[in-house]
Amino acid sequence: MFHDSLITFKAQLFSLCFLCCCLFSTQLFAQTKVLRIPGNVQGDKVRNPYVDELLRLIFAKQSIDLTIQYNRDRLSQGRALKELADGGDIDLNWSVTTSERETHLLPIRIPIYQGLIGWRTFLIHKDNQAKFAEVKSVEDLRAFIAVQRFDWPDYKILQANNLLVEGNISFEIMHKAVLTGLADYFPRSVLEIIREHKKHNIKDLVIEPSLLIKYPSAYYFFVHPKNIELAQTIESGFKKAIADGSFARLFARYHGDSLQQLFIENRHVIELNNPLFPQQN
Repeated sequence: MFHDSLITFKAQLFSLCFLCCCLFSTQLFAQTKVLRIPGNVQGDKVRNPYVDELLRLIFAKQSIDLTIQYNRDRLSQGRALKELADGGDIDLNWSVTTSERETHLLPIRIPIYQGLIGWRTFLIHKDNQAKFAEVKSVEDLRAFIAVQRFDWPDYKILQANNLLVEGNISFEIMHKAVLTGLADYFPRSVLEIIREHKKHNIKDLVIEPSLLIKYPSAYYFFVHPKNIELAQTIESGFKKAIADGSFARLFARYHGDSLQQLFIENRHVIELNNPLFPQQN
């Protein structure tokens, strides 16, 4: 009799534990979110692995199971931002902030690249290294032609500092523009230039070793102005990732080696103005 009661008690206890585990598991992943973002204009499956992982981290901090859906249309940055502002098939985008963009979109004002997107080094033709070694000021730099897309904020920033900029070249052939002499240098963020240089692997293009231009800039996540709930969710999760150090670890894993390879502390810095940077930032 006692033995039968003990077996019954154990069975009930096991059932209770199993039920609790099921309830906990259900609660842990009770929230799900589908996020529609722009696809990659270069046709890659994931537009930006770092941002992809950062978004998943941000939502995971709030126990939200995130599914990312990439828009199949290859939208340029300008078109993607317009699609977002118009309430189209995009829930979120990330971009350099400007006063104009913050007028039409709702920014989450936490720099996803820690403010380093405004630190720029150059891709140049190897035969021009001696010429760039003589550059010591913005006035010296005005003798050279940069290449940027006309719909990038960087294009207008360089122009505002009276620098020569070629803006009617697609991203895919900007490296070739420098190679052929159509442009003299291709300014790229210190966070992306190492990766891009290796990816394109053009032997006559080198990373200019002595210069660094800086201007105030930040990459933010943007959502539609009416999507306040999404903005609050991202901001809350982002702050949690900053507080527990997981954001810093993610950033270092993706960008730490590149920053070390560029020997930034040894470069001559040229400061530029950014008239597009919002005052509240």
